[in-house]
Amino acid sequence: MILGVDFMNDNWKGNSNGGFYPQQDVKRTYTPEEAGHERRRRPVSRYRRRRRRPPNPGVILITLIFAVVFGVCIYLLVSGRNKPDQDLLSSGLETTENAQGENAAGKENLEQILTLSEEDIHTGELILVNYAYPYTFPAEAEAEITPVTTLKNDKYYVRDNTSKLRSSTIEKFNILTEAYFAATGFSSMQVNSGYRSYQEQVDLYADYAATNGEEYAKAYVANPGYSEHHTGLAMDLNVYVPGEGTYYVESYEPCAWFRENCEDYGFILRYPEEKVYITGINYESWHYRYVGTPHARIMEERDLCLEEYIDFLKSYTYEGTRLLYNQEAGTSAPLGPEETFDNGILIYYVEAEKGDTQCKIPAGCTYTVSGNNVDGFIITAQKKAS
Repeated sequence: MILGVDFMNDNWKGNSNGGFYPQQDVKRTYTPEEAGHERRRRPVSRYRRRRRRPPNPGVILITLIFAVVFGVCIYLLVSGRNKPDQDLLSSGLETTENAQGENAAGKENLEQILTLSEEDIHTGELILVNYAYPYTFPAEAEAEITPVTTLKNDKYYVRDNTSKLRSSTIEKFNILTEAYFAATGFSSMQVNSGYRSYQEQVDLYADYAATNGEEYAKAYVANPGYSEHHTGLAMDLNVYVPGEGTYYVESYEPCAWFRENCEDYGFILRYPEEKVYITGINYESWHYRYVGTPHARIMEERDLCLEEYIDFLKSYTYEGTRLLYNQEAGTSAPLGPEETFDNGILIYYVEAEKGDTQCKIPAGCTYTVSGNNVDGFIITAQKKAS
């Protein structure tokens, strides 16, 4: 109603568009008295300005508190999801923590996201060190170098007290030689040499070159900085029989069990005769390297040296086809992206990115992570026993 006039009285007619228009004999202007108002009163306006009330301090305080609490919750939620696993690198990128995440609704059994740095690519049991990829001297690996005599069991010999390896390598070799002795009663294997510092590599190469010539040194001794012996994961072995002498592992008959079963304990013959064209090192029947299980078994199953294995694994990714190792059968096979991982050991490759790299771990798994010292990481995961 405007100025006391009712739009819906009989003086108004509707049009075809649903609006209204006044009849021709209706007055368009009115005096205040005709509109029902006194002259002294102000006409009724269309908009009535309301006086602003001052803000309520209590409402402002409650709003600020709510905003702060909401912001903190969002921050904790986001940072909790992306928090790196700080314990992952404590022992050569190996961990047995349960890789199980949790979403915002509190549901469990979600994959976990690991954040790995560029330096982590050079750490782990599957690092490739050869003529093309030098060892990068990670501090945590160097700190693990230990005299073999301080940790060894009594089932093998050490040539002298200066021989060193990573403590984890010694522990794995202890397990192998215990099994070796239990199966055959043999305890005459000997660690002839292990870890070599950079300066020791320089001296050894110079000695070989001076004694046997440069070509011989190139064939049998890695360039300083490019030697597996620097990793503490490799060792030269022979057989020492008190009162008789020393023998090659390759030709000594009681070593047959060792040659045929070492891969079951994570050790490989690093430089096979038929792989010289790939490794760049002449056949060394004495040089063994720890790469871990099930990797040593898969390399034996598929007849791959370490260079070939590192390339082979690049075909298997978390989002695509993965490699599944069956412990009972001792065989490996591809696992499609839509296939369920319930049993066995899952292996896949993650390409390193510039800066940090995000790696996904399946839910409910124990796992290990190793850099390959080339361009990425290798994840080995197994469902945690319920």
